[in-house]
Formats: sequence, C-alpha cells, structure tokens
Amino acid sequence: MNKTPSLMEVIHDKKAFHREIIAGVTGYFAIMYVIFVNPQIVAVTGMPVKLVTFATIFAGAIGCLLAGFWAKSPMIIVPGMGINALFSYTIKNEMGFTWETTLTIALISSIIFTAISFSSIIDKIADSITQSLKSAITAGIGAFLAFVALTKINLVVSSTSGSVVKFGNILSTPALLAILGIVLTLIFQIRGYSWGMVGSMAIITVIALLLHVQSTTGSAIPISELTKYPHILAHFGFVIPSWIKFITAIFAMLMLMIFEGVGICKGLLPDQSQVKPTLQATGISNIAAAILGSSPTVDAAETGAAITAGGRTGITSITTGILFLASIILTPIIGYIPSCATTSIIILTACSMMGNIKMINMDDFTDWFPAFLIIIMIPFTGNISVGMAFGFIMYPIAKLVAGKREEINPINIIIALLFAASLSVTALI
Repeated sequence: MNKTPSLMEVIHDKKAFHREIIAGVTGYFAIMYVIFVNPQIVAVTGMPVKLVTFATIFAGAIGCLLAGFWAKSPMIIVPGMGINALFSYTIKNEMGFTWETTLTIALISSIIFTAISFSSIIDKIADSITQSLKSAITAGIGAFLAFVALTKINLVVSSTSGSVVKFGNILSTPALLAILGIVLTLIFQIRGYSWGMVGSMAIITVIALLLHVQSTTGSAIPISELTKYPHILAHFGFVIPSWIKFITAIFAMLMLMIFEGVGICKGLLPDQSQVKPTLQATGISNIAAAILGSSPTVDAAETGAAITAGGRTGITSITTGILFLASIILTPIIGYIPSCATTSIIILTACSMMGNIKMINMDDFTDWFPAFLIIIMIPFTGNISVGMAFGFIMYPIAKLVAGKREEINPINIIIALLFAASLSVTALI
C-alpha cells in the first residue's frame, strides 16, 4: 500500500503542492465535458436542460470538495455517465416515473448507499462481487451510451422492415459533424491532450453555428437563469406506477452505485486506505446531487488522468472542485452546443467504458457467460437494471452447475434472488 502524505505535509512541500494543483487542473480538463453532456442526457426526463446545467456544476463541485476534505483523496466525484442513463432512460422513461419521483428514487438510493458506506457491509459486498461482473456492468453501459449517441444524430434509426434498427443518413449535417468530432477527438486523445474532448466539442460547435445546426436549448444560458433554479431544487415527487417498480428502481440504482464506486476506487486509488472514506464522500455527494436536481454522482474514471499527473491527496480534488464551481461562467455558451458536438465525447467515453472487457476472466466460462449477458442485455433491452439482473442471476447458477460452490457466497445468492423477484413481478404487472 502506498501511504500518502497528509494535506498539511503537502501544503508545506512546495514541489508536492504544485504537483497536486497541476493534477487537479488536469483532472478538471479531463472531466469538464460532463458539464455539457450530462444536462443533455438528463433533459430527456423533461427536466429543464438549463437548470440541470447549474445542478451538474454544483453537484460536481460539492462531490470533489467532499473527496478532498472528507476522504483526503484525489478522487473526482461528479454526475456520471452510465448512472445518468439509468436515471434518465431506464427509471424515468422505461419505468414511467416522473422526473420528480426519479429524483426521490435517487435520494433514497443515495441515503441507503451512504449508510452502507459507513458500515462493514460495504466491505462484504465489495468482496462478494467479482471483477468480471463489475467490469461487465461498465462495458454494457458503455455500449448502451454509444447506441443512444448514434440514435441522437440519426446515424442509427428505427427500421420499418424486418430488422429493429437500420443505418441512417450518413450525409446529414449532424451526422457528418458528429463523425468529424469523433475523428478530432480521436486525434487529440491519441496525442495525449487532456483538453482534447472539450477542444473537439468547441470546434464542432463553431462549425454547427455557422451551418445553423440547432442546439438542444437553442439559446444561451445566462447566469440570470439561476433565479429559476428553485424549480428543480429539492423538487421531489412521489407519483409511482407501482410499488414493485419503485423498489426495483431503488435496488437497481443502489447496486450500480455500489459496484461502480467500489470498482473505480479500488482500481484507481494508489492508497487503498482512501477507498472507504471516498465511498462515504460519494454517498454524501449523491444525497446533495438529488437535492440539487442532478442525476447521481460517481467516482469518475477520469480521475486516472489526475493520478497520472501526480495527484495523491485531497488537494487534487479540491482544485478540481473549485474549477468546477468557477465553470458557472461558462453557462452563457453552453446553450449553443448541439448534440452532434457532444456525440464524440459520449462515443469516446463509451469506448473507454467498453475497455473494461479486458478485465473479465474469459478463460473461465462461469465468469465470462454471466458477464456476457450483462454486456448484451443492457443495450439490447435499453434497460440497465434488466441487463444487470440477467448477469447476477446467472452467476451463482453457473458456479453451482460447474461445482464451484466455493466461489459464491450468501450475498451472491441474495442479490440473484432479489433480481429474479424484480424481473418476475415486473413482468406480471
């Protein structure tokens, strides 16, 4: 274990302090795209995209500051890709909740997650869930996000023939701009420019404006819009289609919070003693995010950029948090950004998430098949919780059939039974 110095030790070491600041700035440029992309994804719920932009900024600032001051870790905690898809497409659109009730579901899930993170239960759950299953969830959500991004620019469209979907019009202006954005982002990424995603988005936005391609909001988001922010602040609802769907939604979101949080923290933090307090900070941040009107926050994989730049302490995340808060000055230009400009970011993020497949143990079919089910069922059903259910149900079955009873524990069985119950009851209602 690499023990990190305390905040005060770093502050008194000018070289280390400078390195931590640079790491925080690097992390900010690696993750700031969520300020532009998250509101567009959450807006499909019917929430005002302008106000969600402010919520995203505030939630990201609070998450990073909590990571720095509470956990003293370099983890970047911001509204995340993946869980925002569960929030928007699955819970709100597929399950039929209002966005106000979806925020209530996020709040309840966050409270439970926070309670678990302060107990020994989080350690037992972390030990019971294999790396293959955690990686499959991330990869499956990546595939789902890529599919959604391609449909938004009509490169993939509904089919009226035998197939479900078909190839769209690649010569349409939004599609061509999105492809150009992907190429530019790819070039910047390969060259190692931390600002690459934001840079390509800026270039495509300028071209789109010149070509009169409409943005999501079609107008600027002036800071004066903050006067309307109370419309989503702590705006919870309790209109539910059924109790079963309500409980299922809470369970699915809670599972994703746990698996994603544990997987990222254990995989990225050099000092493993920072894992549990970082998860606690994430839980508290999620409660704040729900109150603020944002989709839940996550421990961002982009933290890897900050750690690579030398980030080891909370000074890194505090720096990122301060820069996030300062991003409020960017809101006047955010409203002009069209979907085709953010497509490349979503595609590259999806690519990064799909990269988790390499962490799946494909040499053991009892590991690989449940993971495979998660990866294909999430995008094919358009439902993250359903995809997770298939994998977690199949895992103990596969292990028992193979005579590998020692590789499962009671928690695996309990999770599988809960997922099976949720699938069965949902099918009957």
